[in-house]
Amino acid sequence: MCPKAQVGTRELAVAAKKRKSRAASKAIRQTSLSPEGFREPFSIGDVPWRKVSAGSTAFKLLGRYGGGSQVGVGIDILKPGQYSNRFHYHLKEEEHIFILKGSATLILGARKYVMKERDYCCFPAGQRAGHHLFNYTQENCLFMTIGDNHPDEVVCFPNTGKARLRATGHSVPIEDVLSA
Repeated sequence: MCPKAQVGTRELAVAAKKRKSRAASKAIRQTSLSPEGFREPFSIGDVPWRKVSAGSTAFKLLGRYGGGSQVGVGIDILKPGQYSNRFHYHLKEEEHIFILKGSATLILGARKYVMKERDYCCFPAGQRAGHHLFNYTQENCLFMTIGDNHPDEVVCFPNTGKARLRATGHSVPIEDVLSA
C-alpha cells in the first residue's frame, strides 16, 4: 500500500467532525430559545412547515416556536380549491385572520367576503357564526391566524351539529354545550 493511501485515525476523526459541524449549521432550529434560556427574535423562514391532514396545505406554528403558550400565531398556505378548515366557531377563544399574500373567500355564517392581501377579520369568542376560508383562485393564499389557547375551549361545528371539548378531547352534540 502506498503511504499516501493510508489515512490515520486522527485525520478520519477531524474529517468526521467537520462533516458533523457542516450538517449542524444547515439544520433548522426547532425553537427561538437562546443558549442563555430566553426567547430571541427569529425569521419565519426558520420555522419548519407542518403538514396537515385536512384544510390548509401546510402551516407554521410561530407562537409555539417563539415559546408562546397562551396565544397561538400561525401562518397557513391555502392552495386553490381548498378550505382552510372545517366550518366552525369558538365559544371561549378569540380568533383573527390576516391575509398576507393572494386572496381567499371568507365564509362567515351565511355570507361570503373576498379577502385579499392586507385584509383582516376578527372572530370574537362566543360569536355564533361559523367561519372558514376557501380559495377559489388559481394562486396560493398565505394567511396568518392568531388566537387564544384556552384550556376549556369549545369549538362548535354547525354543519355537523357537533362540538369538540378541548379539555377532554370528546365530541358532543352542539345542543349540549349551547344549552349549558
